[in-house]
Amino acid sequence: MLSEETVKQIFFYCDQHEENAVIADEVDIVQFARKIEAFIEVECARKEHARCVQIVQDMNKDVARALDNQKP
Repeated sequence: MLSEETVKQIFFYCDQHEENAVIADEVDIVQFARKIEAFIEVECARKEHARCVQIVQDMNKDVARALDNQKP
């Protein structure tokens, strides 16, 4: 989990506007970071699970099928 201080430091590193920037005046950067963190956690778990299923698939198709039914 990112600390509030880390979130703030990352925010302050964002000092140049990209060409397609989306600028928001009133966004709680800590809340935004928590939402990003939660999304990434779920996405990483999903990808890791899929990779495990693929690894097991090469060893035992029945076990891989059972593992695939146990979503993260």
